[in-house]
Amino acid sequence: MIQRLKSAAIFPDRTFPLECRRHEAHSACGLHSHEFHELVVVLAGHGRHVTDKETYSIEAGDVFLVRGEMAHGYADMDRMTLVNLLFNPRRLGLPLAELRDLPGYHVLFRVEPRLRHTDRFRSRLRLSEEELAEAAGFVYRLQQEMEARRPGYRFVARAQLMELIGFLSRCCARMTGPVQASMVRMGEVLSYIDRHYREPIEVMQLARLAGMSESTLLRMFKRVMGRSPIDHVIRVRVSKAADLLAAGDARVTEAAFECGFSDSNYFSRQFRKVMGQSPREYARLNAGTDRRPVRAPPL
Repeated sequence: MIQRLKSAAIFPDRTFPLECRRHEAHSACGLHSHEFHELVVVLAGHGRHVTDKETYSIEAGDVFLVRGEMAHGYADMDRMTLVNLLFNPRRLGLPLAELRDLPGYHVLFRVEPRLRHTDRFRSRLRLSEEELAEAAGFVYRLQQEMEARRPGYRFVARAQLMELIGFLSRCCARMTGPVQASMVRMGEVLSYIDRHYREPIEVMQLARLAGMSESTLLRMFKRVMGRSPIDHVIRVRVSKAADLLAAGDARVTEAAFECGFSDSNYFSRQFRKVMGQSPREYARLNAGTDRRPVRAPPL
């Protein structure tokens, strides 16, 4: 049976779901899943990363994200040093949406984790010695903040985590291996949608951007996002409109046109389909609050 790690057992402060754990010459860690994300940075040595399907070799410089729903573990850790950054991005209040114009963010958080099994882990990020040293510096400063817990440590620790994620996302965007390059192109497609959601977007132009045939793009997009490119565009538009409605910055029709919908009735139907309620209901319940029960695009 796969163990499910609960947030309450991992984070001492439930209002600040962030932990930085360093493991050196550690015993094997059995299969488990979490209620949060795990960002792994292998600092030295080598070992094995185990999933419920396969086992992969990992070594110094390897970086990968384990999303909460993914079961995994480690073996042969006696010659390996790694850091696990455990965090819940939503509850931590990370503004990761601001990274969505960076293709490498999509690669790190979306594309690589969802293609890991079929690509047999060949598409993971591997840092150079210089990049690993810089990443280790971010990790060290974050660990120091979390251990010392001086006044203001939450602010500084959150900033260190964001800086590390930004740095790793930029590193992902520079990957050049054959398998990795196709992932970066998919990241560019997702980034393009996030930047141009207000404009008309067609599968043909996304395929051209990715350097793929339309059929290849549709197949790969479905594997990564679980939906078609056009369905994803709609969800991004709905998510942006929900932001405007929750902030009280626009009426329903204004939010629809501002976010790329040309028909307010069509917008209302799509909004209800994604969010489970009409735009007016959503605006009435959420306008002027910081609370946002998002069902729009997952991280």
